[in-house]
Parts: sequence; structure tokens; C-alpha cells
Amino acid sequence: MTFEIMMRSHTPVASDSLEETLENFLLDIGYLSGRKRGEELYQSIPFRMWSDCFLKAPEKSRTVDELAALLDASKPSVYRHLNKLKNMDLLESMDIVEEDNGEVTKKGYRLRQGDLLTAWHVTEANIESTLKRYRETIHRIVEMTGE
Repeated sequence: MTFEIMMRSHTPVASDSLEETLENFLLDIGYLSGRKRGEELYQSIPFRMWSDCFLKAPEKSRTVDELAALLDASKPSVYRHLNKLKNMDLLESMDIVEEDNGEVTKKGYRLRQGDLLTAWHVTEANIESTLKRYRETIHRIVEMTGE
């Protein structure tokens, strides 16, 4: 799996609004595009996927069909936003058995170990590991150039 996250200078928002704080955070890590702001953004599929599905019930594993129904979105749109979160290593997938459908097994997604802090710790570890590999490359370049 590819690890991908945007890193830029981040200043926590001094707001008591969960929506504003999430907006700032999700824009800074590259999950949201920044084309929408405020109420328009809060009603968007990626924002609602994060806030209404994964943040409000982090321990609940949901299938793409469930997410599409909850968000009134197409499956391709749900997959696009799921893939961004998976690439940030914030989500884990697990098999869900739907017994009412004759025991059909589907893939479900939730925050890593059902906890935002745990999920973010995994992401931080990936960032640190990635930066270490960049540092090793820089050292190699310096060695090769004789500096």
C-alpha cells in the first residue's frame, strides 16, 4: 500500500467549533481539496464521511454500500474518499458477514482499531519512517557529491 499525506505548516484552530477544527485539519493533511468552505464543505461527501461515519462511530466498521447509502453518494465517490484515508493509513479494513443476505462477506472500513488517536499514531509513525528514508537519501547524495 502507498502511504501518502500532505504535510504543511499547521496551526491548530482556536475555535470551539468541531466543524471548523476538522475543516482546518482535513485541509492541511490533504484529505479535503479546499475548493469548498464553511457550510458547503460541511455538507460534502468527504467531510461527512469523516465526521458522520468515522468520527461519530470510530469503532463501527461500514461497508461501501452502507457508506454510499448514509452519504447519498455513488460507490465510486465513496471509494475515492476511502482510498485517500487508506493511503494516510487512518483506516483499516475487515471482513463483515451480512447474515441477512445468506452470509455474504463484504469488506468493511473503520478508523484503525476503532480509535482516532491510535489511527493518528500509526500515521505519525509512517511520517517519521518516511522522513528517515528521505534523510538517508540526502546523506547518500551528500556522500556522492563529496561534501
